[in-house]
Amino acid sequence: MALAIIHLLVQLAVAEYRVFELVITNQSTGQERVEISTLDPNQYPTYYPIKAEETVTYRSTWRCRGNTSKKPVCSKPETADRNPPQSSPNPTLDPK
Repeated sequence: MALAIIHLLVQLAVAEYRVFELVITNQSTGQERVEISTLDPNQYPTYYPIKAEETVTYRSTWRCRGNTSKKPVCSKPETADRNPPQSSPNPTLDPK
């Protein structure tokens, strides 16, 4: 019975991970390269060698949900806020 409950809990568990769009900039030359990684900007240099004059920052981040084992990193989701609508002034906030 306990094994059945554990199996059910494992099936119900929701896994996810965060993905980072990293920008690696060479401060001497100004050249940039973009890497997609599950490592954040602080972790990335501990796993992948970068030059002393390079810095790692992130441009964007998103979550991949569900069972992600042995699958490629999910794509960056499209956001509805890329072209926000033009707003008109709110008359209740109009300073006088």
